[in-house]
Amino acid sequence: MALDMKIKGLLLKTLEDLGQEDFKKFKFYMNLPESVKENADRTDIAAQLMNRHGKNAGEKTIEILENITNYNLAQKLRNDLAQITGSISSVDNEQIGKFKRELQENLRKIYLNVPEGNTGYSRQEPLENVYTELNITRGVAGLPNKQHEVLQMEMCGVAEEESIQPCDIFESQKPLRTMLTVGFAGIGKTFLVRKFVLDWAGGRTNTDVDFIFPFAFRELNLEEDNSFSLPELIRLFVWESKAIKMLDHILVSLQELANCHYQSSKIKILFVLDGLDESRLKLDLSDERKVDPDVTRAYPVEVLLAHLIKGNLLPCARVWITTRPQAAHDIPPRLVDGRTEVKGFSDSQRLDYFRKRFPSEEDVIKHIQKSRTIFIMCHLPIFCWLTATVLQDCRDAGKELPETLTEMYTEFLLYHLDKSKERDSQKSTEYVKALAKLAFQHLMKKQQIFYESDLRESGLDDPQGAKHSGVFTVVFKEVPPLKKYQRKMFQFIHLTVQEYLAALYVMMSLFQDNKNVLDNSRLTRKGLLLLKRKQLTRVHEAAIRKASKSEGNLDLFLRFLLGLSLQCNQDLLGELLKVPKNYRHSKAETVRLIKRRIERNSPEENINLFYCLKELKDESLLEQIQQYLNGGELSTEDLPPAMWSALLFFLRASDEAMSCFELWKYARSEKGLLMLLPVVKASQKSMLRKCQLSKKSCEALASVLSSPGSLSHLDLSGNNLHDDGLEALAAGLAKPQCTLQVLELMGCKISTRGCVSLAKALRSNPSHLQQLYLSSNDPGEVGKRALEEVQMDSSCSLKIKW
Repeated sequence: MALDMKIKGLLLKTLEDLGQEDFKKFKFYMNLPESVKENADRTDIAAQLMNRHGKNAGEKTIEILENITNYNLAQKLRNDLAQITGSISSVDNEQIGKFKRELQENLRKIYLNVPEGNTGYSRQEPLENVYTELNITRGVAGLPNKQHEVLQMEMCGVAEEESIQPCDIFESQKPLRTMLTVGFAGIGKTFLVRKFVLDWAGGRTNTDVDFIFPFAFRELNLEEDNSFSLPELIRLFVWESKAIKMLDHILVSLQELANCHYQSSKIKILFVLDGLDESRLKLDLSDERKVDPDVTRAYPVEVLLAHLIKGNLLPCARVWITTRPQAAHDIPPRLVDGRTEVKGFSDSQRLDYFRKRFPSEEDVIKHIQKSRTIFIMCHLPIFCWLTATVLQDCRDAGKELPETLTEMYTEFLLYHLDKSKERDSQKSTEYVKALAKLAFQHLMKKQQIFYESDLRESGLDDPQGAKHSGVFTVVFKEVPPLKKYQRKMFQFIHLTVQEYLAALYVMMSLFQDNKNVLDNSRLTRKGLLLLKRKQLTRVHEAAIRKASKSEGNLDLFLRFLLGLSLQCNQDLLGELLKVPKNYRHSKAETVRLIKRRIERNSPEENINLFYCLKELKDESLLEQIQQYLNGGELSTEDLPPAMWSALLFFLRASDEAMSCFELWKYARSEKGLLMLLPVVKASQKSMLRKCQLSKKSCEALASVLSSPGSLSHLDLSGNNLHDDGLEALAAGLAKPQCTLQVLELMGCKISTRGCVSLAKALRSNPSHLQQLYLSSNDPGEVGKRALEEVQMDSSCSLKIKW
């Protein structure tokens, strides 16, 4: 009875807010007898609604208000009703089913077809025809957060792992709200989203999900200066249908279920935020304060999305974010419940690809395998195509096959220039330089998505005309928008192409405009002739300095820039680069510059500089470390800093060491471990037995275990760790990021206290460690019992060998 009185009061208040003309229309839709209709006031109509419809009187009132097109008042009443009923009972299953089917049909039409290759969106192919099975794994491999993606691939490779199906991404034994899926540029993250949504829209998978609302950051960028409520944002980007009139009510009702998990929510909603790395929005995710935003209130897009990701907005809805690895750490770990990774071709898949392209040319296959950088990058399908295109052209022309990444991209550019009728024309060079300028300027801003205004600023006033150059359409593509009325978006076919052209722009600006664009300095013609050699060295100095501060963003740009200083690449580029006839640059100057930098940096900071030396075809430091290794065990006291860096590079690039790293082969000491800690982190198995390790080593290893990594087997046997050392190590084992499966601690002088601390850590994180070796220690009855109690945990699969 109390609820009826509240509803009646709301109806009366709503009717009082109606203007006279709208009230007349309202009474008309009530189908009242003429005698009643003529004299009935607002109190009478409210009573009539309750008498006729009871607890459904509110919904009937909303229906009439929408019939007379008073949507604002209808929405206000819907919100008010939701507050007093405290549930979404006013939306029955039949209505939800209707909305779901309509949304599925809407999304099916949008996602059914995709562009074919790099042909623009005028030619479409069914997704099912072009979708290639993706390698998707749970968790995220231990890749360096602040290194370039190519460097991460080179250092860690692509392991053969069991792949999960797209539809199983959200399978989890624990409550899961936010899923983060990472993958390198061009690896297929957006294709994965399309596949997931299309399968759901077709009713084939995830049928328990009621609504999926997919957004792409590249399109959200277009609204960065505008404000929306959540329902408005959904209508703009996802659902144009008028039949979603109940959307506001559904979202308001779900917002009120503040403590409800996705699994227990009556209506299950999934928000997809694709391409966080392409976002130009300033998402503030650092604020941990809990607020209760109004679902119907308009907020700036970046504020609205931040509320959604942080769980302030619709905490019972799921959020799926896809991104490149470098942008993944912009999301605090506390906001992420699950992680998956999209990986590329395995070794065997890559070889299969090239054997199909070069069926009777085994020497080409061997050449690809010989260059670790080229072979590793071929786990990206698009790079396989790029490499095959270049190698086929070189074979047909009788040219030497490219050995470095710079040579590969130079040949790729020249191949497509050759295909253009304007190969040697001034116009073709202007188009390439304009694209290179665009690449450079936006690489410095960490942007990979461009809009027509960006193209005009770079001198590409006529993209349609530029397409006739033959290069434009191959290295650059228009991104098909999901909405027909949205502005055009563009991007390079892969980030590495943007980085190569950015480096080319620096060289073109120096040789053609007498300008160092890295520090905005300009020389006079006379000064240029006198200082040209030193000027390129200054460009290199500025590039190395910028790259060291860029957190990996400019690593590959630096490698391309240094590679383009080689005479062989400058000769290839000829008129495009326009190097002065009498100009010569000494490679030795740049090599000395890099070696001086290597002496000052930490070993891990130097990894990309060693790849820079490879682009310059200088192997002197690696040859020197090879001589050290051939001489037997290293002396940790005598080894110079540059040699530690060379050893780290040598080991991280070694498939054998990454599979099983044995410290004693290189340096049987604590200093050796601390200098080579990145190798331990990246390896699958690290054998550190009998290496004179102590508590200090355990503290360093705890930091390795506390961050996502590929290390699954750690052997510390024969080191006098004592209880203090094990307690330090246990701090890392307790972290949820730790995925260690085997831990060997035989003969480490561990007693009761150490075993108790280890048991406590394993109780905090019981699901990963599977084998524990503790023989030749003294755990005591208390320590032994503490660890045996951990084994009894149902979520634990631990086996202990005493």
